[in-house]
Amino acid sequence: MQNHQTNILIISNMGPKPAAPFQGKFVHNQVWALAALNPAYHYMRWHSDSLLNKLLKYPVFLLDFIWRFMLSRRRFDILHVHFFYPTIYLALLYRVLRNRKVKIVVTCHGSDIYKYQPPGKLYRWCAGKVDQWIFASQALRKQFSLPAQRSIVLPAGIAEAFRQVAPLSLQQKPIDVLYVGGLDRNKGMDRLLALLPALKDRKVVIAGSGPMLPALQQAAQQYPDVLVVGPKDTAALKQLYSQAKCFISLSRHEAFGLVMAEAMACYTPVIATATDGAAEQIRHGDNGYILKQHDSEQQIISEFAQAIAHVLALAEADYYAMQHCARQQAEQYLLAHIAEQLQQLYQELANE
Repeated sequence: MQNHQTNILIISNMGPKPAAPFQGKFVHNQVWALAALNPAYHYMRWHSDSLLNKLLKYPVFLLDFIWRFMLSRRRFDILHVHFFYPTIYLALLYRVLRNRKVKIVVTCHGSDIYKYQPPGKLYRWCAGKVDQWIFASQALRKQFSLPAQRSIVLPAGIAEAFRQVAPLSLQQKPIDVLYVGGLDRNKGMDRLLALLPALKDRKVVIAGSGPMLPALQQAAQQYPDVLVVGPKDTAALKQLYSQAKCFISLSRHEAFGLVMAEAMACYTPVIATATDGAAEQIRHGDNGYILKQHDSEQQIISEFAQAIAHVLALAEADYYAMQHCARQQAEQYLLAHIAEQLQQLYQELANE
């Protein structure tokens, strides 16, 4: 595919905001990995948690799109939409007003499917206009109840920096338990709060941002070995992942969970609740453990405490085997591999 022949525009309704400065970073990283194709990129550049912003963010997002791309001299051949609904409306508007032959690629990341079940009439109509579907995991594709004859499974990808990590032994790692990600109920932060008493003698690091940050900070004051920090950049995350004996994911819903892949790329086993993302990445007993989503929250907490204690008590040889199995699993999710597959997909669409 020649860059001067095919113009690509990547659209995402995610973007950084004061409360989550790295929100949507995985889409940014994918855009950078595709830099050789010179794609244009449209995302929510003005984003906050204020009431005014919540009311105006999509109108501003649309107006910004019209100004930057609908009125631009540059004509796009492929539109790649991240987060199907309602972001798809921008792509359909472009098709109607600028290029009726434009090919529309959609990557579904989870909430754009989970939150719209059963799908409404407009959702179904928009889905019929998509040329190529990409799902973050195989399980997420199965969750999609509409026809998607042309589809592949491809996560957003993890930064190449996570490739450049040397493994530490179990005894060399200073952090017993690590959590990285959003600090909200869907990510299981109420579960993590309930788990902290069972981890009172463990070194625990919690990194991220979200509405439950104050509650976690307050709880951490009772436990001197629990450290709650804000969101971290890739370099800092690489250090945290590599220094952790195990990584935990307590999510109720997770389409893929890039943080699990990042942790495994840094030779750290993952203990996770059973989600679409965990099913995609974790081989129970080999590179981590998947725990059932029980009706009883107390049973979930108890099983997490047991699984963590089990990992921390592993013999070095067993831990070493689990580390390297985790790393091997994560290799396929590095951005270089993801970008290569996307370029091939774009080329196929451009040649049709």
